[in-house]
Amino acid sequence: MDMDKLKQWMELAQKLEKGDFWKSIFDTGDEPASGGMEASKPSRYPAYDLYEREEENWVVLELPGLSKDDVELTLSGNELTVRGIAKPPLNNAVPLHKERFSGPFERTVPLPQLGEQSPVHARFERGLLILNYERMRRKEEQIQIE
Repeated sequence: MDMDKLKQWMELAQKLEKGDFWKSIFDTGDEPASGGMEASKPSRYPAYDLYEREEENWVVLELPGLSKDDVELTLSGNELTVRGIAKPPLNNAVPLHKERFSGPFERTVPLPQLGEQSPVHARFERGLLILNYERMRRKEEQIQIE
């Protein structure tokens, strides 16, 4: 038997024996929310989707319970940074169980095909921050072979 294959099987058996085999298989990289009093900040908060439609790109960020006054947007090059503070829904209340995130957050989103002169439009709608911008397009041109 090949020694490399035997070594791989031994490492796999050790992982299975320690109990972290299935954790390594199903690990998504997200920090789990605590079932106790505090929920930790998800590593990818806020979640976003990127869409292409006709000549525009669209970014949809999930920000439940927030308003436009709770969020700050900055654009540097082709990177959009979203910052803000997610406030708890109830003031002066002691949580018995907490899964929803509250506190400061920041996430940088790459904006593909953003032209230098493309304005980025943003609006809030039902807990979603929706942005769109015109994609950079090159005109068809002949390329000379040297």
